[in-house]
Amino acid sequence: MIKKILIIFILPFLVQGCGYSTLYSNNNDKDFNINILGTKGDQEINNFLLFNLKKYTGKEGKTYSINIDTNYTISEISKNLEGSIDSYKLVAITQFKIENVNLRKTISVKEEIKINNLSDSFEKRNYEKSIKKNFSNSITNRLILQLSTL
Repeated sequence: MIKKILIIFILPFLVQGCGYSTLYSNNNDKDFNINILGTKGDQEINNFLLFNLKKYTGKEGKTYSINIDTNYTISEISKNLEGSIDSYKLVAITQFKIENVNLRKTISVKEEIKINNLSDSFEKRNYEKSIKKNFSNSITNRLILQLSTL
């Protein structure tokens, strides 16, 4: 009993001092402004990207004007003996055309994942939506890292 009480009180102090922080925790401190000129391609991924990039609009610092073009594809990888699809490959390729006062650059980011087919179409749609959201989070983080090095 006493050991459990000691562990409950001592463990938080040990974990607090370890210095853990997430990899992208300082991305919010960047001093640039992102102006989205337009989006093309997969609307759902673009909406997630716009939501993620919203925190970088209206800030002080360098202003980057960006056009977003997203290409999202689903391709089958394998079929079973009956001919129905067993696994898919989801690929999202996003191109950012960046313009600044003295800069024109295109950044391309590719994300892909292989998934097994689900029998329930509702569950499959929700799983695909969560994958698109994860893709957009990863793409946004990679874009912010690229912009911070310019």
